[in-house]
Amino acid sequence: MNWIPTGISFAFVLLFSCQQAEPKRLVPAFYYWQTTFNPTPSERQLLDRQHVRKLYIRYFDVDWDQQTQSPIPKAVIRFTARPAGLQVIPVVFITNQTLIRCQTAAISDLADKLVRKINQISQQNGIDPSEIQLDCDWTATTRERYFQLLREVKNRHRGLVSVTIRLHQIKFPEQTGIPPVERGMLMFYNMADWKRPETRNSIYDLEVARRYTDFLEKYPLPLDVVLPLFRWTVVYRTNRFLTLLNNVDENTLKTFSYLKPQMENRYLALRDTNALGFSIRRGDLFRAEACKPADLEAGKQLLLSKIQNQKLTFALYHLDSTVISSYSDAFFQSLYRPYP
Repeated sequence: MNWIPTGISFAFVLLFSCQQAEPKRLVPAFYYWQTTFNPTPSERQLLDRQHVRKLYIRYFDVDWDQQTQSPIPKAVIRFTARPAGLQVIPVVFITNQTLIRCQTAAISDLADKLVRKINQISQQNGIDPSEIQLDCDWTATTRERYFQLLREVKNRHRGLVSVTIRLHQIKFPEQTGIPPVERGMLMFYNMADWKRPETRNSIYDLEVARRYTDFLEKYPLPLDVVLPLFRWTVVYRTNRFLTLLNNVDENTLKTFSYLKPQMENRYLALRDTNALGFSIRRGDLFRAEACKPADLEAGKQLLLSKIQNQKLTFALYHLDSTVISSYSDAFFQSLYRPYP
């Protein structure tokens, strides 16, 4: 056995201990974003295989109704199955239009109705949520009303209140503010403008994400994370957005003889035809967008190296058999594994 001087030994141990950072503790979760709660057998099996017990379920949207000139719930979820054995976090999506049109004096009433509706749905389906989450892409213009709404909701809910947070809200907190809640769920997707033909991948682009992630280290709220699994194809006509084709990927586009491959994930229509539920015209541009497993793994490592809190929920969007079928069990196991 070689003898090592005491000072060098101490320095070595100190250096080694600094390099061996404690892995972040990840709580696996999924979002469920459909109007009827009735998971398919494949969706249930995935939750069981990956030991996922936490589910963020969209309960309803809140939008401004022109006829009544008031905010109303829309697309309210219907439970045809019970979420037995699952920790359910109700999620409510609120449009910016609602906050723009709703008078400040009416925010308290909106909070009353929102919490009451959440409680009604929960009680009817045997759910006792310890947390509720509000989802809103608020702006500098709507932040005061939104933050007031959050405070009112917190006063009415006995558990934790969290919010979704976009990357631009992480980077520019002086404009958008820090929401007055206990936790934030960082939406690590929808990173670029999907309406612009020159965008490479609006769902998920690590080159774009890196412009924002350094700001995570100083963000004052504890953060959870949600990564995307979904895919779509964006269609343009004469350089203008035309339509969005959900769950249509590049493998599908390759099978059509009337589409000619262009650079990267783009295809050009060679002739007029009817397909994919609409009338295609010669010259239409198709851009297929998806999330590659290797890119999602790289995004996970990037995020967890920046986020300061040691324990966080690590969620995927969203639980849908047509979405999850593109990914293997090994991929899910790797993604939910603690890091580093």
